[in-house]
Amino acid sequence: MSERLHARRDLRRWLIALYVAFAAEHAYGAARYGAPVRLVGILPLGLLLALALGLLARHARTGSPPALSAGAIVVAVAFVGLAGLLEGGFNHALKVAFHVTGTSDDRLRQLFGGLNFAVPDDVVFEGIGTATLGLAVPVAWHLARLLRSARLPDSNATARRAGVTALVAAGALFGAYVIDPLGHVGLITLAILGAALGFALTAVSKVVGHPGWASRIVHHNRDARPAYGEGEAT
Repeated sequence: MSERLHARRDLRRWLIALYVAFAAEHAYGAARYGAPVRLVGILPLGLLLALALGLLARHARTGSPPALSAGAIVVAVAFVGLAGLLEGGFNHALKVAFHVTGTSDDRLRQLFGGLNFAVPDDVVFEGIGTATLGLAVPVAWHLARLLRSARLPDSNATARRAGVTALVAAGALFGAYVIDPLGHVGLITLAILGAALGFALTAVSKVVGHPGWASRIVHHNRDARPAYGEGEAT
């Protein structure tokens, strides 16, 4: 099995594991704290998971660079940025670290407040939440492997754009979390906008950065499909 297929398979598995942890943490928190609003994020992230897996599958079948670029942006923003850095890192790991070092509950509420704030007194809830940060690390690693193994002329640039977009989106999401007491509406909106912007920048640079870009648009479906000839491993 080629490096590309290994990377795609591993990325798919870690993405699913990250989503399962995210969904479990939100479902457990909704039941534990009597807050059904915690369930709001499960469906949107599930749709983004389906989108990412679909784009990666399209790239596996056709070798489509736009599909790989779009999938990389969705994974970087929604899973590494939102589910990993924001949810696992800020909402759980950092909160627990402050709590362990003696920060009062009132101060924690000021720093991490909102309708979804919970004092870190439940090991299961905080453990599952923090796990999303840990799971985001192999997701990012295998995404980078996939981009490198794709051997696209601008795969490194695609990885950089995905990383920068994820960091910018995470910063914007953090701002929305602090400003908006409801949190989720602003978070989901900014995540979608960040993903769309990152993909637009990547797709435009891919097309315009090559000679004869106008003809590439016209003849893309007819002429620009490499014969990969590789089956997808399950």
